[in-house]
Amino acid sequence: MAITLTGKQQEVLALPAKGHIVVLGTAGSGKTTIALHRARHLANIPGRGRILLVTFNRALVEYMKGIDYIQSSKLTVENYHRFARGYLNARGKMPKWNGILSPEQKECYIGQALEKLKVEHPEESTLKRPREFFVDEITFIERFGFNNLAEYREAERIGRASSNIKRENRKWIYAVYEEYQTLRQTDEPRYDWDDLALYVFRELQEDDSARRYTHIIVDEGQDFSPMMIKSLVAATAQGGSFTFFGDVAQQIYGSRLSWRDSGITTNRIWRFDVNYRNPESIAAFAAAITETKYWRQDRDMVEATSQIAEGPKPILVKFSSREREMSWVVQQAIDRGKIASAVIVCRNWTDISAFSQALRVQGCNAVEINKDTPGYANEKEVYLTTYHSVKGMEFDHVFIPNLTEDKLPDPDVVSRAVSKEDAYADEIKLLYVAVTRSRYGLYMTFNGTLSSLFPVDSDRYDFYGEENL
Repeated sequence: MAITLTGKQQEVLALPAKGHIVVLGTAGSGKTTIALHRARHLANIPGRGRILLVTFNRALVEYMKGIDYIQSSKLTVENYHRFARGYLNARGKMPKWNGILSPEQKECYIGQALEKLKVEHPEESTLKRPREFFVDEITFIERFGFNNLAEYREAERIGRASSNIKRENRKWIYAVYEEYQTLRQTDEPRYDWDDLALYVFRELQEDDSARRYTHIIVDEGQDFSPMMIKSLVAATAQGGSFTFFGDVAQQIYGSRLSWRDSGITTNRIWRFDVNYRNPESIAAFAAAITETKYWRQDRDMVEATSQIAEGPKPILVKFSSREREMSWVVQQAIDRGKIASAVIVCRNWTDISAFSQALRVQGCNAVEINKDTPGYANEKEVYLTTYHSVKGMEFDHVFIPNLTEDKLPDPDVVSRAVSKEDAYADEIKLLYVAVTRSRYGLYMTFNGTLSSLFPVDSDRYDFYGEENL
């Protein structure tokens, strides 16, 4: 698949092949395209070593691997956790089996640590907070890589204003964290998914061997924790380059952490504000999402100043039943998939399975995009995927069904969150990501109660009842 850089995007190829480079862009500005071109450009420089192009999303990794244009024996494309496991394994620090705790195991160990501290200090009010609070705060400690209580206590940013943790009480949270580390070492797993990067970074500090990669490029960097970025910076060969591509508006993995906390040093930030993907009508609706009360503003967010593409206004359709809604979405997706690419984006894989079955009944074998999907190529087909897996991709037509309060925000996410505000701030970004995947048509549907995350007062979409279709 040929990829062509346009206008300001071409300037990235002229950036130096050394030092730290930060590129921030709005949705549709071609960040992934630019990252791919930079990887290819660096791979073609004679004698400049190996290149690692790393992203958070495994589905996006498979998409990148399917692009023939960037293939090179010097280029490796993988997600962060594969890089981390591979490095620790090469250093003899990764168990052969079950070396990483599952999220459920992590929560269980933290619960055990909390109960132990409660018994020892029955009057301490901080320890009476819910287990979910400690899971969330310990994850914050891990992602920032605090080495001791003093660093944690003095940290100016604790991740969520709703946590409201007094400095003198942070010692109790850190005590639970230390007990959690002790308990989990009694079994085989050494790491959890959130502190894996911390151990990679520490190992790199002790590793004086030649670095494997001369250049490292991070795509969708807004979803990486500070320790992930620090470890990748440390993994870059001296005299090489580290390039960060990101968009805080698409920060969908709940970290709410800035690249500025990640050890990147740069005198200039490149900002790409031209939206090459979305028509003005869709970009305007995406902007309406960022204007709702649930959206949290960020100084690094890049707003689109212009759009290149043209297309119709997004539509929202209300149906009387889920069956009627699914039937309409399925037929419309099939019709459009005959002449263009069309994707149905859902909040969870249960809904994906239901749509997949409904499509098969109509004789359409839709392509499900997940971490194992090889060579996604945006062809004239019908695709199915989730809000998370669609990151970094684009389609001619995007269908977003089930925009109801019982689906978005996800009730399980809300129930596990420290606060409703935090959960809603994360979930609304998923809607933004899904909306901005479209190059032409955007079709949103619901039955029952419309999601409170939807910008219902906006005039940037057309509303229809099923009787008007």
